[in-house]
Amino acid sequence: MASHCTFSLSLIFLLTFTINATSSSPSEADILLTFKSAIDDPMNNLQSWSNTTTIHHCNWTGVTCTTTTISSITLQNLNLSGEISPSICQLSNLITLNLADNFFNQPIPLHLSQCSSLNTLNLSNNLIWGTIPDQISQFKSLKFLDLSKNHVEGKIPDGVGMLLNLEVLNLGNNLLTGSVPNVIGNFTELTVLDLSLNPFMESEIPSDIGKLLKLEQILLQRSGFYGEIPNSIVELKALTTVDLSQNNLTGVLPSGIGISLQQLVSFDVSQNNLHGPFPAGICESTGLTSLSIHTNNFNGTLSNNAVASCLNLERLELQNNGFHGNFPDNLWSLPKIKVIRAENNQFSGEISDSISAASQLEQVQIDNNSFISKIPHGLGLVRSLYRFSASLNGLYGELPPNFCDSPVMSIINFSHNYITGVIPELKQCKKLVSLSLADNNFNGNIPESLGDLPVLTYLDLSHNNLTGEIPLELQNLKLALFNVSFNNLSGRVPSTLIAGLPALYIQGNPDLCGPGLSNSCPKDDPKQKTSISKLAWSLGDLINKGDFQLSWSLRVKIAIGIAQGLAYLHKDYVPHLLHRDVKSKNVLLDIEFNPKLTDFALDRILGENVFQSSSDLKSEPLCYKAPAQVLDPTISSSCKQEALGMLEIALQCTSVMPEKRPSMSEVVTALQCLGSKARVPSFDMSV
Repeated sequence: MASHCTFSLSLIFLLTFTINATSSSPSEADILLTFKSAIDDPMNNLQSWSNTTTIHHCNWTGVTCTTTTISSITLQNLNLSGEISPSICQLSNLITLNLADNFFNQPIPLHLSQCSSLNTLNLSNNLIWGTIPDQISQFKSLKFLDLSKNHVEGKIPDGVGMLLNLEVLNLGNNLLTGSVPNVIGNFTELTVLDLSLNPFMESEIPSDIGKLLKLEQILLQRSGFYGEIPNSIVELKALTTVDLSQNNLTGVLPSGIGISLQQLVSFDVSQNNLHGPFPAGICESTGLTSLSIHTNNFNGTLSNNAVASCLNLERLELQNNGFHGNFPDNLWSLPKIKVIRAENNQFSGEISDSISAASQLEQVQIDNNSFISKIPHGLGLVRSLYRFSASLNGLYGELPPNFCDSPVMSIINFSHNYITGVIPELKQCKKLVSLSLADNNFNGNIPESLGDLPVLTYLDLSHNNLTGEIPLELQNLKLALFNVSFNNLSGRVPSTLIAGLPALYIQGNPDLCGPGLSNSCPKDDPKQKTSISKLAWSLGDLINKGDFQLSWSLRVKIAIGIAQGLAYLHKDYVPHLLHRDVKSKNVLLDIEFNPKLTDFALDRILGENVFQSSSDLKSEPLCYKAPAQVLDPTISSSCKQEALGMLEIALQCTSVMPEKRPSMSEVVTALQCLGSKARVPSFDMSV
């Protein structure tokens, strides 16, 4: 009897425990609400996550269910922050967790390794910080790991080599250091490897990379890789995208890299220190759309056969190398080509009239080569062309009348060639922004039709044999730069061209006349002429005059005007332009002391990379002196504070560290504050 009672009590206890355990297991909705409770959601994007709603939890924002259980949570770009709670791992069938493009600010959440079914974890573009711990090896089920665009630092641990199921590993755009561990060869399932944009890494490309036979994308750009590209890369037959650009790679491209990688779509090894010939057989990959090997030390010739089969090529970048010989004729007429960049080489040959067959061509830059050619009529038949730049070559003959017929043409540069004849009327290219025909042998008049081009802002016709007057129609334009210096022009310069331009070049035309010029026109007011003769000088001339005196307000006005002109040319003017010779002699003042910049030392269109590298040039170290030490003691006390402010701005602009220098727009703001006697914005004064 006692034993029967004992058995009954045990059975009751077991049933009670089972019932309680079952009733205490949280539902999937409860798990989601617990996860939400640790998250900051200022935009209330997770308002559907509620225990008062009638919406089934499988239909809550970002939740996906397979049958009746949660398999995926995608909360991308919802402005979320807070804590990534481990409670989410109670969802036993959770496969995907995507929290990308939010503001989670914490170390890598190792507790998510408890999510036994998780194979996709995307925490990219958050504020994840700290090192990758060796315990990353606990995520054994992961196939997709994306920690890119965070603040992850330190070395990549060997423990990452335990993630044998990985298909995608993205650690790009972080602060990683050191070298790539030798375990990279373990990722035999890997299809995407992205270690790009980690500028503090220092590593060779591991030779074990050749073991990743399923690899389709390898992205290592701007990550401190050095040494030679391992020959084993030619074993990766599935590769479609290779980007090794902006590193310190040396040597030659592995033999057979073109012939072997026949699935290639994009190949970029630009901005390294590679040398050798053009990669033979690179176009055997019939799907190749982008080939970029620019800014290296490649040399040799390009035969027609080398590119004949590039029938799907859209972008070819060969610039800044040592290629020579005739430019392949068939390149001009590839059916899908959009961009041809070959400037700064030693190419010769002609610009083929077959260019008319390149129906998708948008951009051609072949400056600074040895092309000897007429400009073909076919150029004007390419309706998609928006930029054609061929300065510093041996182009000759006359401009075809249709050279600017593309309705989207924006930039034309034929400067520094041997082109003759008159400049044709330009009536079709209503989107033309920049026209540079400087240093040729053009004659005749400046076309009046230039005044009908509504967005033309950069016009350089200098160093030719142009005659006649400057057309009044040019006053219709909002020109940022107008250079007609060193021609044979005559007559009155339109007044608005003198008064309203940031940069004006008219010197070398002794028969031009007008207000502010050495020649006054016959109908000029004698009183105005007297006034001009006293005031229309360079700032340098005025400073060197013995009786030079300017009020503080005029000094500030001149400084602001100069800064505004430079800010416009640096930032707003397209393409960017550098002056590179700003001094008092190169600042002209009108009768109201409005400054005009002149005599540029770098009067050519600059690409973005060239502009950036030029603007980052470091000046020679300067000895720092406090502003008060160099201030003229005779300055009145009422202006002393403003003068000190101006000197501080000047010191900031000459910092030996380019990143410490304020932009010209910041300088304008600071000077305007000085002019209004407001507080000058402070910049980092470390020099």
